[in-house]
Amino acid sequence: MPLLLARFARLGARTTRRFSGGDASLGARTTRRFSGGDASLHRSAITQHLWALRDGAFAPPPPRADGSRVPAHSRVCVDYKLTSDAELRSRYESAFGTLRVGRLLEDMDALAGSVAFLHVDDGDAATDPPILVTASMEKMELVDERLSLDEDYALVGQLAWAGRSSLEIAAELRRADGAAALRAVFTFVARRADGSGAATVPALVPETADERARHAAAAAKQAARKARRAAAARAPDDDDGAAVDALLGPGRVARDFPGQADDGCVPMASTSLRNALMCHPQERNTAGRVFGGVLMRRALELAFATAFSYGGAAPLTKALDRVDFVRPVDVGSLLALKSHVVFAEGKTMHVDVSAAVWRPDKRESTLTNTFSFVFTVDGPRPLKRVLPSTRAEARLQLAAMARANDT
Repeated sequence: MPLLLARFARLGARTTRRFSGGDASLGARTTRRFSGGDASLHRSAITQHLWALRDGAFAPPPPRADGSRVPAHSRVCVDYKLTSDAELRSRYESAFGTLRVGRLLEDMDALAGSVAFLHVDDGDAATDPPILVTASMEKMELVDERLSLDEDYALVGQLAWAGRSSLEIAAELRRADGAAALRAVFTFVARRADGSGAATVPALVPETADERARHAAAAAKQAARKARRAAAARAPDDDDGAAVDALLGPGRVARDFPGQADDGCVPMASTSLRNALMCHPQERNTAGRVFGGVLMRRALELAFATAFSYGGAAPLTKALDRVDFVRPVDVGSLLALKSHVVFAEGKTMHVDVSAAVWRPDKRESTLTNTFSFVFTVDGPRPLKRVLPSTRAEARLQLAAMARANDT
């Protein structure tokens, strides 16, 4: 038996179905549960096990008579036995002795994809399943700042809402006592395997009061998002012109007359860090493109380095704002990442990272994503004010200020 198949076989032997009497956050009653303690060929053993769900290692319950499904059909829970598995612990340890949030983002994306796959799987081996693509990730929020390696955790994923061809999945990392430590919401879209367009997904029928509330909240959020897109399309291009102009004055003084710049201020352009990384086959997802979780982890690690450099102390990752995966990233591309501190106030800073795909052989460069992170830093000195000097920089700062006011 090949090594990879042998690993999957051992995974299957460890997997059981769990029946419990309720769950405080996601209403879990029927959950596939497995342990992530096996070393794997992928970057994350947890991710490998989650992808095994899509390779026939597990079969979801059959759909209901009308073709719909309930949340319990696709609920997944992964155990992080950090206190008893030294190898797993070492794979998730950060340079500061805590769990690596970037690794957890990878796992959350893989978890959400597996939940989506189990929902759309019709159980017919002769049917080509749709291609599932991460369309976006809603705001990732760190609830518990400890993320200690001396505790066990569980990563729980459940479908919250299903549209015609899109799915919203809630992912939550929980401590052993059930308290949330990290949470995020992902949107996946289904495409026909032949590439001919969107694929219809089974309807979702929530059963419990918690599931119905989550479903209603997700539906309201989808409707609000459509309304915002429509309003944005109608708004004039320079509707924020006065606010932009107000921000630009001090930044242009610092750029053009540095000897007369205000004390305690830094031009936004000077806060930037960059890197360029090759995209290798080991980082592809089940659709053959670079795994979205890898993109988020790499963006987070550059943003973390930027915040560390700017603040002078190890930052604490607090949040990642909504991310839209606009274009896929192919294996063989160069992924070019560029960061900026776009807003700093008190002990909080906002760091944006832009991701572009470079194809030097074709002389092509395409922006694929923009990531907006929030960090807190308890550094040796107060954070300096960030000054934009272009209209584009000013708009980045306005967006960060709006997000700060919403929290």
